[in-house]
Amino acid sequence: MDNFSNIIRERRLAMKLSLRDAAQLIGISHTYLNNLEKSSDPRTGIKNKPTPETLRLIAAAYELDYNYLLQSCGYIKETSLEVPPHLTELLAACRKLPKSDVRCITKFAQFLLERQSS
Repeated sequence: MDNFSNIIRERRLAMKLSLRDAAQLIGISHTYLNNLEKSSDPRTGIKNKPTPETLRLIAAAYELDYNYLLQSCGYIKETSLEVPPHLTELLAACRKLPKSDVRCITKFAQFLLERQSS
């Protein structure tokens, strides 16, 4: 869960959104979003585990992969695909980027492949 908290806090900050603006974009209260970013309710100390539906809202608003958020909250286990370290690094960087930037990276990779086959 701490990983999830870091993911959503870093994404909100990267998008330059206040807690209130981000919460409005997602469709949840700013208090709940603040608790999610802190990983637990400060009054009770109970860990927050958002529902899959809340994760879907966050994924859509923050342009993040829904399955990645499900994994970070423990709803599904990570797949055991063997990914080379350089691709793991690229994927980690892309997870923090908006979809439009990832599309540009994908187009550039396709350009490089086309250039190699020419």
